[in-house]
Amino acid sequence: MEQTAMYVNIMQQSLERKYDYLKEILDITKEQSELIKNDALEDDVFETTLDRKEILINNINEIDKGFTAVYDKVRGEVLEDRQLYRNQLLKIQELIKKCVDFGMEIEALEERNRAGIERKLSIGFKGVKQAKQSKSVASKYYQSMANGYVNDSLLYDRKK
Repeated sequence: MEQTAMYVNIMQQSLERKYDYLKEILDITKEQSELIKNDALEDDVFETTLDRKEILINNINEIDKGFTAVYDKVRGEVLEDRQLYRNQLLKIQELIKKCVDFGMEIEALEERNRAGIERKLSIGFKGVKQAKQSKSVASKYYQSMANGYVNDSLLYDRKK
């Protein structure tokens, strides 16, 4: 029973760490949102935020694996004597709810960031496409001028 209490404590502590990591991921995602809003997206700074988030996400995945392993180990004992672990279980439930709420907020912000990046990229590609078209039109114009395809009727009024 003492060991089960220790495992329940470990589960609570791991959820507290997960909560802190999710909070940090949310802050980084907000930082990314601000970077995307800037006219000049700084690739190096944005990539650094991606690297930081990747580390935190890996940590969360490890926490989840450990939590599941510990929960599977003590599930039966905890369910048999819920009253003994009631306070800790309520705290764990509260932490799980907070983590889910953070996850949903992060997901919504990530979706807005993705849309913002796609917009920036499409504008960038439109600029490249427009530049290529302008270059093509200018090239054709110079070719036609060099080859003498100028229509005389445009330059002179022959009725006079």
